[in-house]
Amino acid sequence: MDLDAVAAIRAERVDWRFKGLPADVFGATVGDVAARRLDLFTDGFVGPLVVLDAAALEHNLATMARWCADRGVLLAPHGKTTMAPQLFARQLEHGAWGITAANTSQLRVYRAFGVRRVLLANQLVDPAGLRWLAAELVS
Repeated sequence: MDLDAVAAIRAERVDWRFKGLPADVFGATVGDVAARRLDLFTDGFVGPLVVLDAAALEHNLATMARWCADRGVLLAPHGKTTMAPQLFARQLEHGAWGITAANTSQLRVYRAFGVRRVLLANQLVDPAGLRWLAAELVS
């Protein structure tokens, strides 16, 4: 996993493409917005939103890692649910073998953030996707 690429997300400027964020944060960096610790109910967020509880997330990551380790199971969680490289990194830190992708678009995101092991859940038959993957594997 390319942790520098993951960390660089915090330097991205927020604009209209950042779904659900208050308009008054446009132009700030993701890191600046996170540091402000805005209130979901009073600071202008627009739903629907997904909110993660840090303690619950850590508990779930550790519990799943322990369950898999106890049973000798290799885990490759499906990344498309979140498409969040920060979560991919956390899952890999907790022992996930890799991340599962459903299609070439998802696979490209994973590879852009340095995910080395990807389980492709579907057959790759798209000629453009095959060409990209072939080039990716030799580089």
